Amino acid sequence: MSDPRCSRRQPLVAVLLAALGAAPLLAQGSAPQAEPEEAPLLRLVQEAELHARRGQLELALQRYEESVQGGAGSADVLNRMAELYLINGNPTRAVVLLQRSLGEEPAQLPVYSGLNEAFLALGRLDSALHYVNEARQLAPDNSGVRSQLGYLHLQSGDMEQARVHLDSALQLDDRNVHAQRLLALYYTQVDLPDSAIARYLQVLELAGDDVEAHNNLAFLLAAQQRYLEALEWYRKTKALAEDPQLLHAVNLNVEAIRAIMDGKMRARYILVESESLAIDLRRRIGEDKENFGELAAKFSKAPNARDGGDLGFFGPGDMLPTVEENVLQLQVGETSPVLRMERGYMLIQRLN
Repeated sequence: MSDPRCSRRQPLVAVLLAALGAAPLLAQGSAPQAEPEEAPLLRLVQEAELHARRGQLELALQRYEESVQGGAGSADVLNRMAELYLINGNPTRAVVLLQRSLGEEPAQLPVYSGLNEAFLALGRLDSALHYVNEARQLAPDNSGVRSQLGYLHLQSGDMEQARVHLDSALQLDDRNVHAQRLLALYYTQVDLPDSAIARYLQVLELAGDDVEAHNNLAFLLAAQQRYLEALEWYRKTKALAEDPQLLHAVNLNVEAIRAIMDGKMRARYILVESESLAIDLRRRIGEDKENFGELAAKFSKAPNARDGGDLGFFGPGDMLPTVEENVLQLQVGETSPVLRMERGYMLIQRLN
Protein backbone atom coordinates (compact mmCIF):
# COMPACT_ATOMS: atom_id res chain seq x y z
CA MET A 1 0.00 0.00 0.00
CA SER A 2 1.38 3.43 -0.89
CA ASP A 3 2.18 5.93 1.84
CA PRO A 4 0.18 9.20 1.44
CA ARG A 5 2.83 11.08 3.41
CA CYS A 6 5.07 10.80 0.38
CA SER A 7 2.56 10.97 -2.46
CA ARG A 8 0.32 13.80 -1.15
CA ARG A 9 2.67 16.26 0.45
CA GLN A 10 5.76 18.21 -0.42
CA PRO A 11 8.79 16.79 1.43
CA LEU A 12 9.32 18.47 4.76
CA VAL A 13 12.81 19.67 4.01
CA ALA A 14 11.65 21.23 0.75
CA VAL A 15 8.91 23.08 2.65
CA LEU A 16 11.44 24.57 5.04
CA LEU A 17 13.85 25.44 2.27
CA ALA A 18 11.12 27.27 0.39
CA ALA A 19 10.69 29.46 3.47
CA LEU A 20 14.44 29.99 3.62
CA GLY A 21 14.74 30.85 -0.04
CA ALA A 22 17.23 28.05 -0.55
CA ALA A 23 17.33 25.34 -3.20
CA PRO A 24 15.77 22.01 -2.22
CA LEU A 25 17.99 19.12 -1.21
CA LEU A 26 17.10 17.46 -4.48
CA ALA A 27 14.98 18.41 -7.47
CA GLN A 28 11.50 16.96 -7.21
CA GLY A 29 11.02 13.65 -9.01
CA SER A 30 14.68 13.25 -9.99
CA ALA A 31 16.89 10.43 -8.83
CA PRO A 32 20.16 11.40 -7.16
CA GLN A 33 23.29 10.42 -9.00
CA ALA A 34 25.02 7.47 -7.35
CA GLU A 35 28.75 7.18 -7.55
CA PRO A 36 29.32 5.55 -10.93
CA GLU A 37 31.60 2.80 -9.65
CA GLU A 38 29.17 -0.05 -10.22
CA ALA A 39 25.96 -0.31 -12.22
CA PRO A 40 24.15 -2.24 -9.44
CA LEU A 41 24.44 0.80 -7.13
CA LEU A 42 22.84 3.05 -9.71
CA ARG A 43 20.09 0.49 -10.21
CA LEU A 44 19.39 0.43 -6.46
CA VAL A 45 19.11 4.22 -6.37
CA GLN A 46 16.78 4.21 -9.36
CA GLU A 47 14.60 1.54 -7.72
CA ALA A 48 14.54 3.59 -4.53
CA GLU A 49 13.26 6.64 -6.37
CA LEU A 50 10.65 4.59 -8.17
CA HIS A 51 9.32 3.36 -4.81
CA ALA A 52 9.43 6.91 -3.42
CA ARG A 53 7.38 8.28 -6.32
CA ARG A 54 4.81 5.54 -5.66
CA GLY A 55 4.65 6.50 -2.01
CA GLN A 56 6.30 3.27 -0.85
CA LEU A 57 8.60 4.88 1.70
CA GLU A 58 9.78 1.76 3.51
CA LEU A 59 10.83 0.07 0.28
CA ALA A 60 12.47 3.26 -0.97
CA LEU A 61 14.51 3.63 2.20
CA GLN A 62 15.48 -0.03 2.15
CA ARG A 63 16.88 0.32 -1.38
CA TYR A 64 18.69 3.53 -0.47
CA GLU A 65 20.26 1.89 2.59
CA GLU A 66 21.44 -0.98 0.39
CA SER A 67 22.97 1.47 -2.07
CA VAL A 68 24.81 3.35 0.71
CA GLN A 69 26.09 0.11 2.18
CA GLY A 70 27.39 -0.71 -1.28
CA GLY A 71 29.25 2.59 -1.52
CA ALA A 72 26.78 5.07 -3.03
CA GLY A 73 27.44 7.71 -0.39
CA SER A 74 27.36 10.93 -2.39
CA ALA A 75 25.86 14.05 -0.81
CA ASP A 76 22.87 13.83 -3.20
CA VAL A 77 22.04 10.29 -2.11
CA LEU A 78 22.47 11.08 1.59
CA ASN A 79 20.34 14.21 1.35
CA ARG A 80 17.53 12.41 -0.43
CA MET A 81 17.56 9.63 2.15
CA ALA A 82 17.40 12.19 4.97
CA GLU A 83 14.47 13.88 3.28
CA LEU A 84 12.57 10.61 3.12
CA TYR A 85 13.43 9.72 6.70
CA LEU A 86 12.01 13.05 7.85
CA ILE A 87 8.79 12.34 5.98
CA ASN A 88 8.73 8.86 7.49
CA GLY A 89 9.06 10.22 11.03
CA ASN A 90 12.65 9.22 11.77
CA PRO A 91 14.56 12.48 12.41
CA THR A 92 17.33 10.66 14.29
CA ARG A 93 18.43 8.80 11.16
CA ALA A 94 18.00 11.98 9.11
CA VAL A 95 20.46 13.80 11.41
CA VAL A 96 23.10 11.10 10.93
CA LEU A 97 22.74 11.23 7.16
CA LEU A 98 22.79 15.02 6.90
CA GLN A 99 25.85 15.32 9.13
CA ARG A 100 27.58 12.73 6.94
CA SER A 101 26.53 14.73 3.87
CA LEU A 102 28.27 17.82 5.27
CA GLY A 103 31.38 15.69 5.70
CA GLU A 104 31.19 14.73 2.04
CA GLU A 105 30.45 18.25 0.82
CA PRO A 106 30.71 21.13 3.35
CA ALA A 107 28.84 24.44 3.16
CA GLN A 108 25.53 23.10 1.80
CA LEU A 109 22.96 25.63 3.01
CA PRO A 110 20.00 23.27 2.39
CA VAL A 111 21.63 20.62 4.60
CA TYR A 112 21.92 23.04 7.53
CA SER A 113 18.24 23.76 7.03
CA GLY A 114 17.41 20.08 7.06
CA LEU A 115 19.39 19.59 10.27
CA ASN A 116 17.43 22.43 11.82
CA GLU A 117 14.16 20.69 10.99
CA ALA A 118 15.35 17.30 12.18
CA PHE A 119 16.53 18.66 15.54
CA LEU A 120 13.26 20.57 15.96
CA ALA A 121 11.39 17.30 15.44
CA LEU A 122 13.58 15.76 18.16
CA GLY A 123 12.83 18.66 20.53
CA ARG A 124 16.47 19.76 20.57
CA LEU A 125 16.07 23.49 20.14
CA ASP A 126 19.69 24.26 21.06
CA SER A 127 20.99 22.05 18.23
CA ALA A 128 18.51 23.56 15.78
CA LEU A 129 19.73 27.04 16.73
CA HIS A 130 23.33 25.93 16.25
CA TYR A 131 22.77 24.81 12.68
CA VAL A 132 20.69 27.82 11.65
CA ASN A 133 23.42 30.06 13.07
CA GLU A 134 25.86 28.09 10.91
CA ALA A 135 23.58 28.78 7.96
CA ARG A 136 23.68 32.49 8.82
CA GLN A 137 27.48 32.39 8.62
CA LEU A 138 27.20 30.86 5.16
CA ALA A 139 24.51 33.30 3.97
CA PRO A 140 24.51 36.44 6.15
CA ASP A 141 22.17 38.29 3.77
CA ASN A 142 19.58 35.52 3.52
CA SER A 143 16.25 36.85 4.81
CA GLY A 144 14.83 33.36 5.21
CA VAL A 145 17.66 32.25 7.49
CA ARG A 146 17.07 35.32 9.67
CA SER A 147 13.35 34.64 9.90
CA GLN A 148 14.04 31.04 10.91
CA LEU A 149 16.32 32.31 13.68
CA GLY A 150 13.48 34.57 14.77
CA TYR A 151 11.15 31.58 14.88
CA LEU A 152 13.58 29.53 16.99
CA HIS A 153 14.02 32.38 19.47
CA LEU A 154 10.23 32.71 19.73
CA GLN A 155 10.13 29.01 20.56
CA SER A 156 12.78 29.47 23.25
CA GLY A 157 10.99 32.48 24.76
CA ASP A 158 13.81 34.92 23.95
CA MET A 159 11.56 37.67 22.66
CA GLU A 160 14.33 40.26 22.36
CA GLN A 161 16.45 38.11 20.04
CA ALA A 162 13.35 37.02 18.13
CA ARG A 163 12.51 40.64 17.35
CA VAL A 164 16.11 41.42 16.33
CA HIS A 165 16.21 38.60 13.79
CA LEU A 166 12.71 39.22 12.44
CA ASP A 167 13.51 42.91 11.93
CA SER A 168 16.71 41.90 10.12
CA ALA A 169 14.79 39.47 7.94
CA LEU A 170 12.37 42.18 6.85
CA GLN A 171 15.14 44.72 6.27
CA LEU A 172 16.70 42.22 3.88
CA ASP A 173 13.36 41.39 2.22
CA ASP A 174 10.17 43.18 3.24
CA ARG A 175 8.16 40.71 1.14
CA ASN A 176 9.23 37.74 3.25
CA VAL A 177 5.78 36.40 4.16
CA HIS A 178 7.20 33.94 6.70
CA ALA A 179 8.91 36.78 8.59
CA GLN A 180 5.80 38.98 8.44
CA ARG A 181 3.72 36.15 9.86
CA LEU A 182 6.23 35.47 12.63
CA LEU A 183 6.33 39.15 13.55
CA ALA A 184 2.54 39.04 13.94
CA LEU A 185 2.99 36.05 16.24
CA TYR A 186 5.62 38.00 18.18
CA TYR A 187 3.17 40.90 18.70
CA THR A 188 0.53 38.43 19.87
CA GLN A 189 2.88 36.89 22.41
CA VAL A 190 3.96 40.27 23.82
CA ASP A 191 0.28 41.28 24.11
CA LEU A 192 0.15 43.91 21.36
CA PRO A 193 -2.97 42.70 19.53
CA ASP A 194 -3.47 45.84 17.42
CA SER A 195 0.07 45.51 16.06
CA ALA A 196 -0.51 41.80 15.43
CA ILE A 197 -3.70 42.54 13.51
CA ALA A 198 -1.94 45.17 11.41
CA ARG A 199 0.88 42.76 10.62
CA TYR A 200 -1.50 39.95 9.60
CA LEU A 201 -3.17 42.40 7.23
CA GLN A 202 0.26 43.01 5.69
CA VAL A 203 0.69 39.26 5.31
CA LEU A 204 -2.57 39.15 3.35
CA GLU A 205 -1.42 41.96 1.08
CA LEU A 206 1.49 39.70 0.11
CA ALA A 207 -0.34 36.36 0.20
CA GLY A 208 -4.08 36.80 -0.02
CA ASP A 209 -4.86 33.10 0.48
CA ASP A 210 -2.80 32.66 3.66
CA VAL A 211 -5.11 30.53 5.84
CA GLU A 212 -3.12 31.06 9.02
CA ALA A 213 -3.36 34.84 8.71
CA HIS A 214 -7.12 34.68 8.13
CA ASN A 215 -7.69 32.41 11.12
CA ASN A 216 -5.46 34.37 13.50
CA LEU A 217 -7.04 37.66 12.46
CA ALA A 218 -10.46 36.26 13.32
CA PHE A 219 -9.22 35.03 16.69
CA LEU A 220 -7.62 38.37 17.60
CA LEU A 221 -10.71 40.33 16.55
CA ALA A 222 -12.95 38.06 18.62
CA ALA A 223 -10.69 38.60 21.64
CA GLN A 224 -11.29 42.34 21.20
CA GLN A 225 -15.05 41.70 21.09
CA ARG A 226 -15.18 42.80 17.44
CA TYR A 227 -17.51 39.91 16.77
CA LEU A 228 -18.97 40.82 13.39
CA GLU A 229 -15.49 41.37 11.93
CA ALA A 230 -14.31 38.11 13.49
CA LEU A 231 -17.20 36.18 11.93
CA GLU A 232 -16.37 37.61 8.51
CA TRP A 233 -12.73 36.53 8.80
CA TYR A 234 -13.78 33.08 10.00
CA ARG A 235 -16.07 32.85 6.96
CA LYS A 236 -13.08 33.59 4.71
CA THR A 237 -10.97 31.07 6.63
CA LYS A 238 -13.53 28.33 6.04
CA ALA A 239 -13.55 29.10 2.32
CA LEU A 240 -9.77 28.58 2.15
CA ALA A 241 -9.14 25.85 4.72
CA GLU A 242 -8.72 22.21 3.74
CA ASP A 243 -7.53 20.79 7.08
CA PRO A 244 -10.54 19.12 8.77
CA GLN A 245 -9.17 19.85 12.24
CA LEU A 246 -8.89 23.55 11.45
CA LEU A 247 -12.40 23.59 10.00
CA HIS A 248 -13.74 21.95 13.16
CA ALA A 249 -11.96 24.52 15.34
CA VAL A 250 -13.32 27.39 13.22
CA ASN A 251 -16.87 26.04 13.51
CA LEU A 252 -16.53 25.84 17.30
CA ASN A 253 -15.26 29.43 17.46
CA VAL A 254 -18.08 30.67 15.24
CA GLU A 255 -20.60 28.90 17.48
CA ALA A 256 -19.03 30.51 20.55
CA ILE A 257 -19.14 34.00 19.02
CA ARG A 258 -22.79 33.65 18.01
CA ALA A 259 -23.68 32.40 21.49
CA ILE A 260 -21.96 35.41 23.06
CA MET A 261 -23.79 37.75 20.69
CA ASP A 262 -27.05 36.09 21.73
CA GLY A 263 -26.26 36.83 25.38
CA LYS A 264 -25.46 33.23 26.29
CA MET A 265 -22.92 32.10 28.87
CA ARG A 266 -20.64 29.07 28.97
CA ALA A 267 -19.17 27.41 32.03
CA ARG A 268 -17.99 24.10 33.42
CA TYR A 269 -18.31 22.61 36.88
CA ILE A 270 -17.04 19.98 39.29
CA LEU A 271 -19.42 18.25 41.71
CA VAL A 272 -18.04 16.21 44.64
CA GLU A 273 -19.48 14.83 47.86
CA SER A 274 -16.78 16.10 50.22
CA GLU A 275 -16.30 19.77 51.11
CA SER A 276 -12.64 19.14 51.95
CA LEU A 277 -12.09 17.63 48.49
CA ALA A 278 -13.78 20.63 46.85
CA ILE A 279 -11.55 23.01 48.82
CA ASP A 280 -8.44 21.05 47.81
CA LEU A 281 -9.47 21.01 44.14
CA ARG A 282 -10.00 24.78 44.19
CA ARG A 283 -6.50 25.20 45.64
CA ARG A 284 -5.03 22.98 42.93
CA ILE A 285 -6.77 25.00 40.22
CA GLY A 286 -5.85 28.40 41.67
CA GLU A 287 -2.42 27.87 43.21
CA ASP A 288 -1.03 24.86 41.35
CA LYS A 289 -2.55 25.92 37.99
CA GLU A 290 -3.93 22.45 37.33
CA ASN A 291 -6.43 22.09 34.50
CA PHE A 292 -10.06 22.43 35.61
CA GLY A 293 -11.37 20.09 32.92
CA GLU A 294 -8.88 17.34 33.75
CA LEU A 295 -9.76 17.54 37.45
CA ALA A 296 -13.45 17.42 36.57
CA ALA A 297 -12.93 14.28 34.50
CA LYS A 298 -11.04 12.65 37.38
CA PHE A 299 -13.04 13.69 40.45
CA SER A 300 -16.49 15.00 39.50
CA LYS A 301 -19.52 12.78 40.02
CA ALA A 302 -21.58 14.84 37.56
CA PRO A 303 -22.83 13.09 34.38
CA ASN A 304 -20.74 15.35 32.16
CA ALA A 305 -17.47 14.69 34.02
CA ARG A 306 -15.97 12.96 30.98
CA ASP A 307 -16.49 16.20 29.04
CA GLY A 308 -14.52 18.15 31.64
CA GLY A 309 -17.72 19.35 33.29
CA ASP A 310 -18.62 21.53 30.29
CA LEU A 311 -22.18 22.88 30.53
CA GLY A 312 -22.12 24.26 26.99
CA PHE A 313 -23.87 27.55 26.22
CA PHE A 314 -26.90 28.58 28.22
CA GLY A 315 -29.07 31.64 28.61
CA PRO A 316 -31.08 33.13 31.46
CA GLY A 317 -33.36 30.56 33.08
CA ASP A 318 -31.60 27.54 31.56
CA MET A 319 -29.68 26.65 34.74
CA LEU A 320 -30.28 26.69 38.47
CA PRO A 321 -30.35 30.29 39.76
CA THR A 322 -27.33 29.63 41.99
CA VAL A 323 -25.28 28.51 38.97
CA GLU A 324 -26.29 31.46 36.77
CA GLU A 325 -25.74 34.02 39.53
CA ASN A 326 -22.24 32.72 40.25
CA VAL A 327 -21.27 32.54 36.57
CA LEU A 328 -22.31 36.17 36.09
CA GLN A 329 -20.09 37.23 38.99
CA LEU A 330 -17.00 35.49 37.55
CA GLN A 331 -14.41 36.78 35.10
CA VAL A 332 -13.52 34.55 32.14
CA GLY A 333 -11.29 31.73 33.44
CA GLU A 334 -12.09 32.51 37.09
CA THR A 335 -13.23 29.75 39.45
CA SER A 336 -16.00 30.23 41.97
CA PRO A 337 -15.73 29.63 45.71
CA VAL A 338 -16.90 26.22 46.91
CA LEU A 339 -20.70 26.17 46.61
CA ARG A 340 -22.85 23.93 48.78
CA MET A 341 -25.54 22.32 46.65
CA GLU A 342 -28.29 19.81 47.29
CA ARG A 343 -26.22 16.95 45.81
CA GLY A 344 -22.81 17.94 47.15
CA TYR A 345 -20.19 20.65 46.72
CA MET A 346 -19.61 22.48 43.45
CA LEU A 347 -16.91 24.54 41.75
CA ILE A 348 -17.79 26.57 38.65
CA GLN A 349 -15.44 28.10 36.09
CA ARG A 350 -16.60 30.64 33.52
CA LEU A 351 -15.49 29.97 29.94
CA ASN A 352 -16.74 33.00 27.95
